[in-house]
Amino acid sequence: MFRSQTSHLCILGLIIFLRVRRTHQENPLQCGIPQISKTELIVQGEDTAPGAWPWHVAIYHRKGRSDNYACGGTLISEQFVLTAAHCTINPQNRYQLANSRIFVRLGVHNLNVLNTQSLQQHEIYKIHKPNNFTGLDFRNDIAILELNTLARFNDYVQPACVSISDSLTGQQGTVIGWGVTEDDVISPILKSAGMPVIDSITCLTSNRAVFGETLDRGIFCAGFLNGTNVCNGDSGGGIFFQVDNAWYLGGIVSYSQKRDDNSNLCQTNSFGAFTNVRAYLPWISSVTNLTFHKVDDILTEDDLRPDFGRCEAKEADPSTVYPNLLPRNCGSYTPNRIIRGSKADVFEFAWMAIVKYNVDPGKEFDNFCTGTLINKRYVLTSAHCVKSSKMPIKVRLGEHTIGEDRDCNGEGADKECAPPVRDYGIECIIRHQKYSPRSRLHNIALIRLDRDVQFDDHIQPICLPVTESLMSHSPEKYIVSGWGVTEQDRHSKVLLKAVVIPAERSSCQSWMDVAGWKLDASQLCVGEVDGADACRGDGGGPLGYSARFNGLRFVQFGIVSYGSGCGVLPSIYTNVAYYMPWIRANMKP
Repeated sequence: MFRSQTSHLCILGLIIFLRVRRTHQENPLQCGIPQISKTELIVQGEDTAPGAWPWHVAIYHRKGRSDNYACGGTLISEQFVLTAAHCTINPQNRYQLANSRIFVRLGVHNLNVLNTQSLQQHEIYKIHKPNNFTGLDFRNDIAILELNTLARFNDYVQPACVSISDSLTGQQGTVIGWGVTEDDVISPILKSAGMPVIDSITCLTSNRAVFGETLDRGIFCAGFLNGTNVCNGDSGGGIFFQVDNAWYLGGIVSYSQKRDDNSNLCQTNSFGAFTNVRAYLPWISSVTNLTFHKVDDILTEDDLRPDFGRCEAKEADPSTVYPNLLPRNCGSYTPNRIIRGSKADVFEFAWMAIVKYNVDPGKEFDNFCTGTLINKRYVLTSAHCVKSSKMPIKVRLGEHTIGEDRDCNGEGADKECAPPVRDYGIECIIRHQKYSPRSRLHNIALIRLDRDVQFDDHIQPICLPVTESLMSHSPEKYIVSGWGVTEQDRHSKVLLKAVVIPAERSSCQSWMDVAGWKLDASQLCVGEVDGADACRGDGGGPLGYSARFNGLRFVQFGIVSYGSGCGVLPSIYTNVAYYMPWIRANMKP
């Protein structure tokens, strides 16, 4: 089951399930907690204990007088099961199966030996699928089975949790199913296996022919290249992540690579593709009337109050003239440097700031955001970089190569070195008062440093679009810079840069529709499919290019906000010009 990938079978689309409740219930439904204790995580597709995964569902197809196990699924409430859309169609002719041709069994552990004390069987009242699922490929491969009768919760039947947590790349999940084993036979005993979520570029590089056409925001990859993977029979099942003793569903098994012998068996040593449940939460909520909670949203601001102060964000008053605290001597720019190579030169982006978090000593750069110095006291970044569960403690300026004592260009007589880096404390943080992690809107923040910055060759402010002409300026290309994620899913130690092209807003909106988001005037859509992307940058980093302002200077037009990762699809940037009134209103001398 967990060894190879199949072209027909769904692999989990990861999204952490948190609390699920029916909106008419007074108390939230407890979810994601097995009532029967189980052993530690199993990583090589070994047998599970009865009741260890009480939300896993067996989906059957009726054909004549026979009932055949077809797919897995996940119980998310007493009435709804999440599975793959391709599990609801006839595999021979790709036609939709009638509701009466499908039923589910809950509380099943051994497919060959049904325990009447734990077993529940339910008919299907209605099959819900996205309107844009065609059955011709694995796009939008998700379905909701609405049960004809309500599930009865007990030790062997419980719902999984559902949440809208952010990217799971690099996290270890657990896949559940009765898939094909190493001996190419369906396992009658429910199995589990630990698998990491793989970044998009690694997945695409492993097999562009298999993953290139469908890998987008609605799909992600997981697994190993050592033979441990989801396989035939796993379709529709889930991948789960443990948070505070509760299990959250991350995705739905969708597809993987076929073998070369034209069989429908999965290919050993290949990743699997999962429907990303997070991308479909608005649709799921509209069908089920369930409310989904994000893990971060459960923590209040007071739960994780930082040691430094919080400046209250102010609305920009159109009738007020705010002082311009942004310097005219900014964005020092050398044109022929920008286009050369993917590694930035020392001094090239002297406004880059590293936003550091309170992590273990020696690992201070394993997790960070970026920002830009905009005057002697303020750094501009993304709101998601300064949320309550992820508060920075310091800002570093003048960095180029992380870990190097001195950053230098050239060799010998031509060698030119920068002064040492400087770390600054944080006086307070101003996050946009309307920032919404759910909609991704207003993803902008200011960090006020604890003292004035002394400018030097390696520490300079960037220009912002302060004039009407700059606010309306639309460059034909941009530069994104940062210590971006590499193919090994780790930050680069060297400052990187990449040229990116603006995307058509209509095509950008088409892929955002899947996630239930709207492209707002406060956002820029930049990048190409299979092109350079903000994986070269980091959250909070700058999107800019040269423009006429007191000469030719480098102007920041966007802030890295979010995207599908590494050129798979365009990325979304906060439109700095849109927020210039807010920036001015929230700065002080």
